Amino acid sequence: MAYQSITLAQLLVRLGDKVENQPYWTSDEGTRAINEGLRTYGLLTGRWHQRLVIPTTAMNIDYGFDASLLYRTRVAFNGFTMDPSSREDLNNGRPHWRTESTASGGSTPTRPTLWAPVSLQLIYIWPQDAVGGNALTLDGVSATPVLVNAGDYVDLGEEDISILLGYALHALSLKKGGPWFAATQPLFVQFLQAAAAENSLISTSQAYRRFMGLDHRDQKPFREVVATLSQLIGSLQTGGGA
Repeated sequence: MAYQSITLAQLLVRLGDKVENQPYWTSDEGTRAINEGLRTYGLLTGRWHQRLVIPTTAMNIDYGFDASLLYRTRVAFNGFTMDPSSREDLNNGRPHWRTESTASGGSTPTRPTLWAPVSLQLIYIWPQDAVGGNALTLDGVSATPVLVNAGDYVDLGEEDISILLGYALHALSLKKGGPWFAATQPLFVQFLQAAAAENSLISTSQAYRRFMGLDHRDQKPFREVVATLSQLIGSLQTGGGA
C-alpha cells in the first residue's frame, strides 16, 4: 500500500464528497469525527510507531523517555535485544540486583540483559551499565496524530483514508439517527474488519466476534451498536477480551 501525506483540510473535503458536498455537520464536528477515527484505529492496531535512542549513564538502573511513546514493544542495548522482566521478578530472583553492574563479575552478565517497566515513561535495566556511554534503543507505539489545523497532516494509504472517512461518516450520522445511522453501519463494519486485518488479536475478542456475527450463540449481532463498540474498546484496553 502506497502512503501519502493528507491534510485535515483535504480529509474534510473528501468527507463532504461522501454526501455530495451537502454536509449536515460543522467543520469542527467533522474534525472531531476524523480524529476519533484515527484514535480508535490507533487503539485497535498500534499503527503509529516510534524509536527512541537513550544514552546510558554509569551505574544507573532507571531510564525515563519521551511521553509520546505510549508503551514499549522492544528494548535493546547496543543492538542486542533485552528480555522483558518485572520489578517483582527481579526482587525475588536477584535480591541485590539494584547494586549489580556489568562490572560485578560472577553470574552477573557483562551487558544489560533485562528491562522492567516501572511506568509509561520509565524502565529499569539489569545489570546497570558500569561505564555508560552506550545506547538503549526503545521501540514502541506512539501517540496517534491529532489533526487540529487545516494544514496538519497524517501519512495514510488510500485504503486507510477510505475506512477512516467511513468511520467519521458513521459517527456523524448519529446527528440524524434512525435510518441514516443504520445506512452507515456497513462502513463501521469495514472499519473493524480493516483493523482486524492489521492486528489479528482483535479478531479473537469475544465482543468483536459477537458484533461481526461470528459467534453463532448471538442471533442478533447488530443490536446495540454503540454499546458493543464501547465493550470492544474496553476489552482491548484491559486485555480481557483476548
